[in-house]
Amino acid sequence: MARSRTPVLSLVASAALATLACQLGLSFVGTPPQLRGSVAQNVGVDYLLRNGPKDADPPLSEPSSASGPTHVVEYKKKPFGIARYAPGVSGNGAVVREVEQQSRYPGDPRGQAFLAGVQAGWVVSKINGVDAKTVAFESLMEHMDDEVLDPVASLSLNLRENGVSSEGKGIGESTFTFGQGNLAELPITVEYQEAR
Repeated sequence: MARSRTPVLSLVASAALATLACQLGLSFVGTPPQLRGSVAQNVGVDYLLRNGPKDADPPLSEPSSASGPTHVVEYKKKPFGIARYAPGVSGNGAVVREVEQQSRYPGDPRGQAFLAGVQAGWVVSKINGVDAKTVAFESLMEHMDDEVLDPVASLSLNLRENGVSSEGKGIGESTFTFGQGNLAELPITVEYQEAR
């Protein structure tokens, strides 16, 4: 008799746990990611998920207050190999948050920043000789057009190019003014400044 009760009890216990998990909204994949804190500028949801703040990031700083040594890097291809940038506290300027940590093969564009010694925390001081510390973050990102695309980002970009928006808004809206609306020509010379 004890044998016949064991499978029944385990079946009832499993069903109760499954019901409880469904009621609490738990799943094998997990819950949707929650963004923390306030956002300095209005940017797309897909951009925030790829390049938004991470728990380990230091607090935002003001790029215009950077006073350390400068480092000039010339990029000949895109992407440069900087995985993430962050805006300044005011929403202006850009600070390097994450650099690709390898060059996969000789001439790899994604390894340019790594080989040039670019470090997280450096401020984008000038682009092609033009001061960039007080320019709106989204304008700098559009001007440099430097985004390392992973498969998810590539899919998002392909959808956007085909007229599908992840935010339900129209495509082609822009607030870009830095550089008269033109993308920076290659090669791009970027001067970084250490934030001290």
